Amino acid sequence: MTKIVEIPIKGMTCAACAQAVQRALNRLEEVISAEVNLLTEKAKIEVTDKVDIHRLISIVRATGYDIGKTNLYLQISELAPDSARPIEEKIAQLEGVVEVKIDIVNKNIVLSYIPTIIDEDKILSAIKTLGIKAKKYADTISAFEEKKKEFKKLKKDLIISFIFTLPVFLGSMFHIPFLHEGIIQLVLTTPVQFITGWRFHRLAFLALKHGTANMNSLVSLGTNAAYFYSVAMLILGHGGFHLYFETSAVIITLILFGRTLEEKAKAKTSEAIQRLIQLQPKRAVVIRDGKEQEINIDEVLPEDIVLIRQSEKIPVDGIIVEGEATVDESMITGEPIPVDKSAGEKVIGGTILLSGVIKVEAKAVGKNALLNQIIKLIQEAQTGKPPVQRLADKISAIFVPTVLAVAVLTFALWMFLQGEVSQALSNSIAVLIIACPCALGLATPTAIMVATGRSAKEGILIRNVEKLEEVGKIEILFSDKTGTLTQGKPEVKDVQYLDVDKSEILSLCATAEKYSEHPLAKAIIRHCMREGINPDEPESFEVVAGGGVLAKVFDAKGDKREVLIGSSKLMQKKNINLPELSYSESTTTVYAAIDGNIKAIFFIADPIREESVETIKELQKMGIEVAIITGDNELTAKAVAEKLEIKIYFAGVLPNEKAKIVRKFRVVERKNVAMIGDGINDAPALAEANIGIAMGSGTDIAIHTADVTLMKGGLKGVPVLIRLSKLTLRTIKENLFWAFIYNVIGIPVAAGVLYIFGGPLLNPMLASLAMSLSSVSVVSNSLRLKKRKI
Repeated sequence: MTKIVEIPIKGMTCAACAQAVQRALNRLEEVISAEVNLLTEKAKIEVTDKVDIHRLISIVRATGYDIGKTNLYLQISELAPDSARPIEEKIAQLEGVVEVKIDIVNKNIVLSYIPTIIDEDKILSAIKTLGIKAKKYADTISAFEEKKKEFKKLKKDLIISFIFTLPVFLGSMFHIPFLHEGIIQLVLTTPVQFITGWRFHRLAFLALKHGTANMNSLVSLGTNAAYFYSVAMLILGHGGFHLYFETSAVIITLILFGRTLEEKAKAKTSEAIQRLIQLQPKRAVVIRDGKEQEINIDEVLPEDIVLIRQSEKIPVDGIIVEGEATVDESMITGEPIPVDKSAGEKVIGGTILLSGVIKVEAKAVGKNALLNQIIKLIQEAQTGKPPVQRLADKISAIFVPTVLAVAVLTFALWMFLQGEVSQALSNSIAVLIIACPCALGLATPTAIMVATGRSAKEGILIRNVEKLEEVGKIEILFSDKTGTLTQGKPEVKDVQYLDVDKSEILSLCATAEKYSEHPLAKAIIRHCMREGINPDEPESFEVVAGGGVLAKVFDAKGDKREVLIGSSKLMQKKNINLPELSYSESTTTVYAAIDGNIKAIFFIADPIREESVETIKELQKMGIEVAIITGDNELTAKAVAEKLEIKIYFAGVLPNEKAKIVRKFRVVERKNVAMIGDGINDAPALAEANIGIAMGSGTDIAIHTADVTLMKGGLKGVPVLIRLSKLTLRTIKENLFWAFIYNVIGIPVAAGVLYIFGGPLLNPMLASLAMSLSSVSVVSNSLRLKKRKI
């Protein structure tokens, strides 16, 4: 048996870093495959059941990086001193727990764990089985808060580095007295080289220790070469040689500046997730033992009764058990019109209670709530790699060793041609600095992250990001009918009356259907209410086997009438004569007989969604063929196909047959096939298609099987998704092009090619600035996706 383990990783700075961790993990026997994503800072690892998670953690740390952990602080009851150590060891053995400390004096436990492997509930449950009463007294630090702290530290290092570097730069470039002195430059440069720049040297050393090289290797080697060469010249008293202290300091400062800009830009790509997290209520009022208690949202349990008042956010997914209310569900459904809710109806966490007071039985809390599922879908989408990324990964893996070789060759050639150590060193340092693989590594993930965030804003959740590239290549789209092309809710399309008193007939029918749960009965009641007629109380009511209802109701004069409503088969069974129909369109026919005579015929259909006609035309203009695939009858399928001008349709198809049809077009016809649906019966076809698209209003099975979920706007999201896919792919190719061109031009210039033809040499400081700006330009180009028209 195999399983997927996801581990957050901290400290990676470029694609080569991610590759180093990936290679180290793949060497482990229990690891089947490992994929490390630089931008989301996560490793997705397929492992056997025999794997030791602590072994995976130690491999990541041995490579020079750390694990993304979450801290949990617990208050505990009294504990004997000799019990603390064994309990610590038992908790530490939990898969996903990294560190445990028990403080007997202050009665608390501080532990860190990997949230992608184990959650708080499992930890608390395990502690409870050890006979310890534990209670949270502080919220855990969120990943976003942790990133903010890291960004603040980076910003602080940049400021310190700038303060020390500025006088070194001014003294060296403009020969300012005192600041130009070698010993002063040494004193000012040393904190920059070994304090604010220590991160580069540490990661470079760890990479070297494991036989790899990355962007940090280039920076560390280049700045150390400049620094120690200058120190040597200063000690030996060679005053005629140029000192490169300013090169070392300025390079580190510029790279810290570039890194700060990158981190700030990358933070923007996660805005969609942060906004969704902000929608989550932090507190909830629950009723326990007849008393109201305000508690943290993560302490709410399934089946708790939650009290929600006017203007409050609904904290959980659940069922209303008491009260009526108007709810704004636009953040989930995209529909601007508030929805009236009453007992027995579902509510969704994060939506807003506009008016009323309700009590809700919690059904889904924490990670199981819909809002958290949406957040998880986006996060999952951002961790995958599309095929176009694999090229960049392969190049990054061989890029750094190649650059190191070019730098050595540059130094050797300049020494051979001119015999000047100073110039040879300057050019080789410029090669090392300008050839940073960061831009290459960021080209794809930044575009993907912005695209998934933009799609979420448009109401499109991309569950499988590897499919994003394929979406733009769709050739045929198979669509389910009910709930996808149509509203999925039957409505009365027309009524044929066989009596002049239409109002009386509708009144009797509405009253007879009042207690029926059948969708067609509800459609009749809705039609009657639209006509201004509300149902009264029937004297008697019964569901008739064979598809109908029989009721005894009072008319306007107070006379008792017998009303039978149902199918033609039911009428024939009751020996009631059927009149000729004057309606030719494909609909479901429901007869209403009053006192044994047909008085009205209801023609009921599932209306086509308003957006379906326009969207189908738009897809066809894109060159995409659209086909209907439905379990409904031939006549209905044909009628819908004709209205939407769809030429291909398959009717009366079972779920497994849907999958076979999709497979035939995908494998035999060699088409890039998409399937869109909303029901359990669509799930096999969604899985079989190249791209499975689920309607947000569909079943959980359909949503979890599909690669993409349309949360709002119905079919209108499909053309948007296709355009976004093409735009994202174009952006990735632009990013890769500029990253490649930058290095193709930059490395030879840094090596001194232009000098041979009378051109200038590239100063290492300018190379450092160019390197930083190249990464920022790639991220900035990706961020354009947020505002580009799609």
